Amino acid sequence: MLSLAPAAALAAPPATVPDKVSQRDLRNYASALVKVLEIRRIADHAWKAAGPAERASLKAQSQRAIYEALARYSFTEASFNQISAAVERTPALRRRVRDLVMRESLDL
Repeated sequence: MLSLAPAAALAAPPATVPDKVSQRDLRNYASALVKVLEIRRIADHAWKAAGPAERASLKAQSQRAIYEALARYSFTEASFNQISAAVERTPALRRRVRDLVMRESLDL
């Protein structure tokens, strides 16, 4: 599961797994996942180069960017994490998401 707020995720109860994930939700999930991973990659790079004073601001900016990306694809943190849990527990969903992410990343 992609934890968007590490400290909060450790304290939060596990996300419930939806019984069924629609194809539309799965496509949106894959697109959101690509954006979230891109934001994290950029934030991690900036974090390493930043001084202690800049790091708090970088964390807030990356969190805001992640929430905006999720909203763009009609997700909240909770709904995104629910689908993440379903993907982790269901090999067929995991394969489908991997395929969708690859297509999204390659812009196919």
